[in-house]
Amino acid sequence: MKIDKHLQTLWEEDVNKMSEGELHQALDIFRQNRTIYSRSVRRRSRVSTILRYAAIFMLPLLSAILVWLFSASYYANDMQLAEYYVPKGYIDSLVLSDDTKVVINSGTTIVYPHSFSSHAKERSVFVNGSCHFEVSKDASHPFVVHLGNVKVRVLGTHFSVNSYSDEEQVVVTLEEGSVNVSDSIQTMTLNPNEQLVYSRTAGTMHKQIVDAMAYNSWVKGGLNFTQEPLEKILKSIERRYRVSISIAKDVDSKRCYTMNFKKGETIERIMNVLTFVSGDMTYTKDGDRIFISNR
Repeated sequence: MKIDKHLQTLWEEDVNKMSEGELHQALDIFRQNRTIYSRSVRRRSRVSTILRYAAIFMLPLLSAILVWLFSASYYANDMQLAEYYVPKGYIDSLVLSDDTKVVINSGTTIVYPHSFSSHAKERSVFVNGSCHFEVSKDASHPFVVHLGNVKVRVLGTHFSVNSYSDEEQVVVTLEEGSVNVSDSIQTMTLNPNEQLVYSRTAGTMHKQIVDAMAYNSWVKGGLNFTQEPLEKILKSIERRYRVSISIAKDVDSKRCYTMNFKKGETIERIMNVLTFVSGDMTYTKDGDRIFISNR
């Protein structure tokens, strides 16, 4: 397949060194030869521009997609990509062509091939947000989840990833089997009930022991927080309940809390529990806007 000469020049200059503008330029040219299909919970329509990713993905994930698009396996097999977006307030699921089951959390986008090619070395997908995977075993074709500059590589297992572009950390939690998590310079292996936390700013990885089933209770509609900072808890609540939460300057957003909510809890119930547990916070609600302050 013939590749546009300008696009090839950008690639040869090393995609990892490109500016955001150069990446978008390359993607703009690439869209002339490819069509990406877009599906969402509320609407399922075809779109003909890859530039939409600029508003969805951080630069590292744009780079990861572009690297993969230029790979020999992609061009050899002429794969078509699908984009699945789950809006805030929803949880949805899909089954990939290899029978891998994916549960997709609120405010998450996953990009994947319509059909995994038997000629490709890997089964690659790209995630911005939170997903739970039950990967179909295929020893000849490892399953790789791209989270910006972090990759999760497995053969067949159950695990979750949390990699929202507006959060500083990437979190990988393993239920069954084994996974390798890596960036450009380091690799760690996870065993069941281990969780890897990657810092985007520091580029560091560390592991910790967790109750993976409890952590992944969101898959069944619950919410579980174990020593999570308030700011992260509030982001999860915003995505799940489609609300906007702001806090007063004197509220400690770094303070950690442990709470567990079952499926079906109302936003009022959750806010009442949160403010009660804090001992010193209160909140007001006006439509879909919530304001938290100290008493």
